[in-house]
Amino acid sequence: MSEKEHILFSEPKIQQFRDADADGAIGMRAYLNYFQDTVTTWMHRLGWGNDVIHEKYGVAWVFLKYRMQVYAKTMYHEPLQIECWAEPVGHSVSIRHAVEIRMGQQLMARGRLESCLVDLENKRVARLDRIGYRPELALERENPVEPFTRIDQDTEGLCEAYPYIVRYTDLDNNRHMTNLRYIQLIMDAFTPEEFCGKMLSDLEIHYRNQCVYGDRLCVLRGEEEDGYRILARKEDGMPAICSKVRFADAVIL
Repeated sequence: MSEKEHILFSEPKIQQFRDADADGAIGMRAYLNYFQDTVTTWMHRLGWGNDVIHEKYGVAWVFLKYRMQVYAKTMYHEPLQIECWAEPVGHSVSIRHAVEIRMGQQLMARGRLESCLVDLENKRVARLDRIGYRPELALERENPVEPFTRIDQDTEGLCEAYPYIVRYTDLDNNRHMTNLRYIQLIMDAFTPEEFCGKMLSDLEIHYRNQCVYGDRLCVLRGEEEDGYRILARKEDGMPAICSKVRFADAVIL
């Protein structure tokens, strides 16, 4: 990769039927997966992927927050183009990546995620310079996605949607429930009728406590003035995730 490609990483993505929602179109869930694919590929090519930093540096990437805003869902007319870059953050303990997803000239979605390094031995946050991350890789580029917000972890006003038990296919190589499996938990808090003619247009998720095999979660939802708040809570009452979602009329291109 050239230095320019280090700063702005772009790759095509061919939509797969397995990524589609029940309406047959590619939307929020798939876009978040494609975003993660692009970020992890970018980090891998820089030599900082989770496949190597475990043994080399004794650390692992942990994703802290996502926000994705979807403007249109897509069918399979032409591949998507994904552009990803690191945003300046002004400190040395976390990194923010931004993404734009287009089909041709049409903007389909924008997003942002925040991640950090965790020392595998003491389970504490590690500085980015431990792996040799260079701040100059951040790109000064506008990202109109709304900033991360504070999401209330209180269960007041929320009702149980359903219970969930963490299983083998939920796990990543850290033996924790992989971060994007929680997106399905959020979406499953709604019925097919609630999705009819609608799409998830804005999703923000904060990861609070990691889940492991056998953990029993309670997924709760509540309607608020500007959308819905979804929590997944462990048996001991600790929140696994807290999130906010908004719906809009479905646009399928």
